Amino acid sequence: MRLLIWVFILSIVQFHVAIAQNQKESFKNKTPKLIVGIVIEEMRYEMLLRYWDSFGDDGFKKIIDNGSLCTNAKYNYLITQNSVGHATIVTGTNPSYHGIIADTWYNRLTDKVINSTADNFSPQNLLVSSIGDEIKIGFNEKSKIISVALNPVSSVISGGRSADYAFWFNDEIGGWETGSYYTDSLPNWAKEFNLKKFQDVYMKKSWATLNSLAENYHSSLPDQNPFEMGFKNYRNTFPYELPFLQSKSGNYKYLKYTPYGNTYTKDFATSAIVGENLGKDDYPDFISISFSVTHYVNELFGPRSVEMEDAYLRLDKDLAHFIGFLDQEIGLNNVVVYITSDRGVSDIPEYLLSKKQNAGIFDGQQCIALLNSYLNILYDEGDWVSMYYARQFYINQKMLDKTGVLASEIQSRIADFVVQYAGVANAIPAAVLLSTNFESGINKKIQNSFNQKRSGDVLVNLEPGWIEKNGSVTASGSAYNYDTHVPLIWYGGGVSKSRIDKEIDMTDIAPTISWILKINSPNSSTGKPIVEIFP
Repeated sequence: MRLLIWVFILSIVQFHVAIAQNQKESFKNKTPKLIVGIVIEEMRYEMLLRYWDSFGDDGFKKIIDNGSLCTNAKYNYLITQNSVGHATIVTGTNPSYHGIIADTWYNRLTDKVINSTADNFSPQNLLVSSIGDEIKIGFNEKSKIISVALNPVSSVISGGRSADYAFWFNDEIGGWETGSYYTDSLPNWAKEFNLKKFQDVYMKKSWATLNSLAENYHSSLPDQNPFEMGFKNYRNTFPYELPFLQSKSGNYKYLKYTPYGNTYTKDFATSAIVGENLGKDDYPDFISISFSVTHYVNELFGPRSVEMEDAYLRLDKDLAHFIGFLDQEIGLNNVVVYITSDRGVSDIPEYLLSKKQNAGIFDGQQCIALLNSYLNILYDEGDWVSMYYARQFYINQKMLDKTGVLASEIQSRIADFVVQYAGVANAIPAAVLLSTNFESGINKKIQNSFNQKRSGDVLVNLEPGWIEKNGSVTASGSAYNYDTHVPLIWYGGGVSKSRIDKEIDMTDIAPTISWILKINSPNSSTGKPIVEIFP
């Protein structure tokens, strides 16, 4: 009798193991119809925790409770800027390979400053393939690749070289546009969307707090505080009348600085999914959606403002609506979603100083003037340093040719001088980066940002709390935790309910998608699939 009981128990266990194995095999044999990449610009991981209690039940909370949360996802390079982050996400590699070393850099041959998306908003500066490119190749051009963002740089870089369309916001008309790299004209569904003039509806609104200002927003500084710039010549406290802001600018640019810009992005993305029939056939499609408002709000108000918290509470509702739309339109079992950020953001230096922290603003142009004076004493008179961009000093090649001084010697002199400057933690010559293989630490992060063709002669790492002078109250761009540690959430068909605490490199996203779709990873990918997100 006892033997029969054990046989019965064993058969039940084997039955459940077989079911689990069949479910796993089912995932392996099933390809999602749509991959959705959601990038929330300048979202530090801690913001997810800071605002958690204020989120609703159907946005971030529902996605995380039913998905896979990577708690320790980080970028592993120095210059954590907008275009660099987007490029890293879709290529699965660092700037040293994909070539998008910063939002802008100096070209020695042309003596011009280069924008990451060139002058015509194209992805041609991307040196390697992206996940969108590999999906196109892997499914014989039958898949569709779409990207949407208020910020044109975010959209262009995320789409990769093979995108069918990259759409972005036009400040002047308030509608959505694309570039000649993709097509000569907008598709009909996009034209119809623009004709509805939703931008006029939003610009008639007032931006007041979603909840009671007196009883909520305890995770932020007071609405009235001395650290915010706010809307120039207007105000930095709620409410904000959008009609007045529009009358000041004469266009629609201020829509990007309010939560309605995220809602507008979500509405256009849903129209793109319907208009392009994404997820409706046997060939998986990819859409990247960047919510850029959080970046723009940071510029004026900083990451601890009521404005920022309100933007996230409203974005939480937009995410809830969008996830519901995906479930109704395509079915969540046919969709895999990842939610992350292109980089974090620093605190406002004046705020940190008020808390007795080390902080400040580094003025690269002022440093160039002092550098040239110093080098004129040592060598011939002239402008030895041509440019400073994104923590990089570029030496004037004409001065080297004229004097015969070795580049490595000047680089070393500059590094030794700059490291004495207030706010500078490290300065490394390009010659050292080319001759040494760093395994870890800040030097490894600097090396991951260094591309021999595009990077400067000396790269600088600022001290924690210090930002570059850039006209806004805050900035991104460092190798520190507040700039590198971002959320990464996976959700949808087959994704396990799990929490992954091990360190994840942000280069792992693209190879994970390739693994899910059973195609090649981007050609210079250095990341590894995050296999734990599936049971």
